[in-house]
Amino acid sequence: MENKLVCQECDLTKEIPNHCGKPMHIEEVNGKEMLVCWMGPSCGVQELSTHHDKPMKLI
Repeated sequence: MENKLVCQECDLTKEIPNHCGKPMHIEEVNGKEMLVCWMGPSCGVQELSTHHDKPMKLI
C-alpha cells in the first residue's frame, strides 16, 4: 500500500495524512485530484500537498 507523498522534482517525501484512523488516498473530486478519506469524499477531503509548485504523488 502507498504510504508516502513524493515531490515530482526533488524526491522529497512526506507522510500521507490519516483520516478516520487510516491513510488518505488520491481521488478525483469535482475534476481535481484531492486526498480523500478511505470512507469517501463525503467524510473528508484535503488539498494535495505541493512542492516546487507541483502536486506531490503517491509512492
